Amino acid sequence: MEPRFTRGEYWILETAVEHLFPVSALSDSDSDLELLLNKKGHGLTRTALVETLHRLLSSGLIYAESRVGFSDEAVAVVSTKEQIELALDEPESWRGVPIEERKVTFYGLTQEGGAQWEVFAAPDWQKYIDAGFQLSDDSEYIMWEMICADKAWLERYFESHCFYNPDEVFLESVERDYITPWDATYWKQLDGAHRIRFREPDESEKENLGVSPPSFPDMGYFDKLWCAWR
Repeated sequence: MEPRFTRGEYWILETAVEHLFPVSALSDSDSDLELLLNKKGHGLTRTALVETLHRLLSSGLIYAESRVGFSDEAVAVVSTKEQIELALDEPESWRGVPIEERKVTFYGLTQEGGAQWEVFAAPDWQKYIDAGFQLSDDSEYIMWEMICADKAWLERYFESHCFYNPDEVFLESVERDYITPWDATYWKQLDGAHRIRFREPDESEKENLGVSPPSFPDMGYFDKLWCAWR
């Protein structure tokens, strides 16, 4: 039998599918959340939000833990309504506290929560693309990485990126390989995936890529197709 979720429960699950999400951000107004996430807010009152989070925590579909500064290690686990209330109010306790000493509470999906979300959302993980950039080790260049289990789908995405963002691709730096296994998200692992890596050009390396217009819209087009319910 398919799982049954309230709108608020599904919103909270879906928001943390790809990345852990700060609990305190859930207390923002719907307009702020819509701006941050580019989707409608959860529409829950403070009381309903606490009840919904507690229900999901108690049923083992999500977990919540606090971290200090930039550490990836949890310093506390959140499980009670009182702890949820404190997590929602965390920004108030940050005043005058250095960033590296601030306690931030994040929530994420458990394996069971992810599995139940999959039953309802019907994602096609073969079409899921993880793309992002960071500075190179010497901080000289911006390095891009794009990963997808479907090689042809990844190449289409890369082609779209080249057309819409030509100044971000130095063609001579492009590398392709295959990685196995692949942690598509913090809770979902696939057998393997194709990867494209490249760096952005410096001013002297920028060129007209001469890429023909793709037969599909920009990169946002791909984000909308890997999952039936987002």
